Amino acid sequence: MDTEDMVRGALREEAALVAVADWSAAPVRDHVHRQRRRRRVAVGASAVVAALTVLAGTGAVLSGQQEVRTSAAARPPLLPDGPAPEAVVVEPGRQLPLDRPGWWMRLADREVCIHDEPAYKSDPGCGGYTWAGDATEITMQYYGNPPQYREGLYNLVYHGPGKVARMAMERDGKSYWATVASLPGDPGFAAGYVWGPSQKSSDGPAAYPLDGIRLAAYDAQGRVLASKTLSP
Repeated sequence: MDTEDMVRGALREEAALVAVADWSAAPVRDHVHRQRRRRRVAVGASAVVAALTVLAGTGAVLSGQQEVRTSAAARPPLLPDGPAPEAVVVEPGRQLPLDRPGWWMRLADREVCIHDEPAYKSDPGCGGYTWAGDATEITMQYYGNPPQYREGLYNLVYHGPGKVARMAMERDGKSYWATVASLPGDPGFAAGYVWGPSQKSSDGPAAYPLDGIRLAAYDAQGRVLASKTLSP
């Protein structure tokens, strides 16, 4: 027998002399079990808290996504086919032609003014949309083109933060890109125009039913700056 075997034998003999009472074994086992249960509960609670924290942090986003999925009025227009027209920059007060004889648009501080040829004819005046507050909004003006009323001018106006690169309009399930115009620098607003189907016929009522038309303004990365569905 070598030295290592002699040491092992001596240790076994000493261990045999140590008696563990029956009363001490059960409490030890119970204590071990309790510790394990506590660790499991603690881990489970931590996981629940972490999950609730994640949900709390994204609750607004999830709610917003749910609203978009369930509310038709909340969604932006369907994106039109093809590329959007290139945005243009105009000097304040300059007349921007609107692709029809005698029609033009003029931009100034907090004002978008349209020269409506059927209404103004040779008069150099214009009329349009102005605002005073700083609330972010997208809205629209409509100008019919008589006498046949086969088409009309849709003038989209956005005011708020961000730089508008594209605007879109959806009417009766069909989408249209608008040509975006803005002043130099960062004026805080932009206007868009697009010619589309008329909102009335020559023998129809005087009112133009605009409800259900969807509008949206996008930045250069395609993010929605503002969207709206017109209501009666």
